[in-house]
Amino acid sequence: MLMAVTVSPAALQYRSEVRPEVQPDGSIVYLAEFPDLPGCMSHGATVEEARRNLEDAKIEYLAALQEQGLEIPAPSIAPCVGGVTWVVLSPAPREDAAQSTVEDMPTAMVQPLDPEATPTAA
Repeated sequence: MLMAVTVSPAALQYRSEVRPEVQPDGSIVYLAEFPDLPGCMSHGATVEEARRNLEDAKIEYLAALQEQGLEIPAPSIAPCVGGVTWVVLSPAPREDAAQSTVEDMPTAMVQPLDPEATPTAA
């Protein structure tokens, strides 16, 4: 026997990306987005806040697509890794560039990654 099942678009799980951004005043905000949902993004003072705000944005984004009669994008297939937060700080250094160290990074960027980390003298 076949049953028709309706899934709320808000229940769809999309891969999210969160990255830190240094503001002109030196503070850090975290930008979050769903690559499968172009333009669906948010931000927050912490990674967790950015993700919560992004979930709220997803609900509004998908509701707007439905109201306009547009297709809801299917989530891309991605490996499932639990308990891991990926953080991309900068592109790989060029061979001719000086090597960056923790001392070169703003403390506000280092501490969310490792609360015990402190800059050390070279």
